Amino acid sequence: MLICKKHIISLTKDFLKGTIIGSSMLIPGLSGGTAAIILDIYDSLTEAAGGIFRTPKKSVLYLLPFAAGGLCGAYLFSGLVIALIDSQYELSMFFFIGAILGAVPLLVKKSGIGPREMYYAVFALFGAAAAVGIRFIPAAKPGEGSFLINVICGFIIAVGMVLPGISTSHLLLILGMYEAVWGCLHNPDIMFLLPLLAGAGAGTVLTAGLTDKAIKKYPAASYMVITGFVMSSVYDIFPENTDSSRLPINILLCIAGFITVYIITRFADRNKQCS
Repeated sequence: MLICKKHIISLTKDFLKGTIIGSSMLIPGLSGGTAAIILDIYDSLTEAAGGIFRTPKKSVLYLLPFAAGGLCGAYLFSGLVIALIDSQYELSMFFFIGAILGAVPLLVKKSGIGPREMYYAVFALFGAAAAVGIRFIPAAKPGEGSFLINVICGFIIAVGMVLPGISTSHLLLILGMYEAVWGCLHNPDIMFLLPLLAGAGAGTVLTAGLTDKAIKKYPAASYMVITGFVMSSVYDIFPENTDSSRLPINILLCIAGFITVYIITRFADRNKQCS
């Protein structure tokens, strides 16, 4: 009975973490990977997704509650998040900027670099440059009825699902499919969603597998590249034409976002050590 209770609690926690990851993907500039890092489950998720063909049963059972929570989070919070951004865009973005920056100390810590290894910062610059470069891809409007195009789009979107700092929602905007995909959550179109999900599934497994191998073989360089990805997100969501009269509240919200994520990372780290 005790084991069963612990198992239920563990599944519930994983589901709730998945919900946070799913809802974070709704925000242009943020990514599911960044949320996974904040929750300290990024390594285990990429390892499970990358090993889905080696240990399918173990990987699927581990990933299932996160996937279910992610879909639930995207569905339940899509309207709320979009409404919040529409009504309080500037205030929301400054809170998210603080949240993004709050994940940076954890990433640097996970890289394991010391004061004498600061030359690894060049990898962060490379990651930031690569992520910012994606933002300049011209927006396209692929046909929603094209099976192949939807598979390819799903594959590309998977990059934003796995790599921190590369926003899934921003990639959808670039591909001209933001409204079509998130709108389909409330008005399901199976013929549209199936190829998209197939491409996203294949892309997630491939990207996660490569990321997992890179982290295990080159942890310092990999986490510094990811740091660059994450920091580049600020470029995406920094509001243009900010209201100077709101500067104090914007700064406070930025600090609040940083502290919120810092507390979450400390709690996640302590919870991992106790388990």
